[in-house]
Amino acid sequence: MFSKKNNDERILPVKKPGPIIAGVIVALVACSLLYSIATNRRFEWNIVAKYIIDENVLT
Repeated sequence: MFSKKNNDERILPVKKPGPIIAGVIVALVACSLLYSIATNRRFEWNIVAKYIIDENVLT
């Protein structure tokens, strides 16, 4: 039904792969940082929660 090919279409190559590579590197660094924070035993999440919901912080 849709087997008709359109030869008019142009496929443009990626002009600069630098931004894509930089985005992947930034994403990997961000994931690494978040993993490091989340798995750090000395981070003391109960104290973080205490201060995050403190009235002085929220106002």
